[in-house]
Amino acid sequence: MNVLAALRHRRLQRRLATPRLLRAFADAYPEASFVEIGSNDGVQHDHLRPFILSRGWRGVMVEPQPHVFARLERNYAGVAGVALENAAIADRDGTIPFYYPAPPEDDEWEALPDWYDGIGSLSREAVLSHAAHIPDLERRVVRVEVRSLTYASLCRAHGLDRVDLLLLDTEGHDWEILRTIDLHERPPRLLVYEHFHLPPAERRACRAHVESLGYETMEEGFDTLCLCTPTTDSLTRTWRRLRPAVAGVSAHDLTA
Repeated sequence: MNVLAALRHRRLQRRLATPRLLRAFADAYPEASFVEIGSNDGVQHDHLRPFILSRGWRGVMVEPQPHVFARLERNYAGVAGVALENAAIADRDGTIPFYYPAPPEDDEWEALPDWYDGIGSLSREAVLSHAAHIPDLERRVVRVEVRSLTYASLCRAHGLDRVDLLLLDTEGHDWEILRTIDLHERPPRLLVYEHFHLPPAERRACRAHVESLGYETMEEGFDTLCLCTPTTDSLTRTWRRLRPAVAGVSAHDLTA
């Protein structure tokens, strides 16, 4: 990255609504209860790590891929208040097929994108949608049966009677998960989900669903930010001032 590109990148980072909203949320909820579904290794492209490590947050991080979960365990070893689940969130407890690119050989990493092991999904098609960037992806895809939990079972197992922040990054399964969650019973103050892999109809349905539950929404990049605004507190005031630095985009937009 040249100097000019680096400067533009830093300027964009300062303008992004997502980190600004998360900082305001962390100030309003210094001891937040959170659930992160699709945590990967808890470091790579993770919005929550700085706040988990610096605040008194308590929560659960969920990651289905066994080898990635092992890295998550190493990265959060000794972090108080954080529980880890090697499972997928689905509409039933039990097991469910999961697809991901097999771990590459050590000498292959340089030729692969840095998000290579962040594209595991309950949908094989969602994994293969990245084939333009990884030409031999189809031969690399592994299918395994992983443990599955409903969101309600996850919360019950970890004693989460209240969830302040729910973040989903599940490579195309976000709407399927959200539609199984009783947000009337457990309405997180802040909800963030990835819309990038959702087909247009599901993207619209998902946003309409959360808005019908009283959330205000904003798309930025790959994600949709949703805030419950029952009172005009400092977090709501910050939210009302925010504007997305980049438009919401989906895989469909890039291929249409």
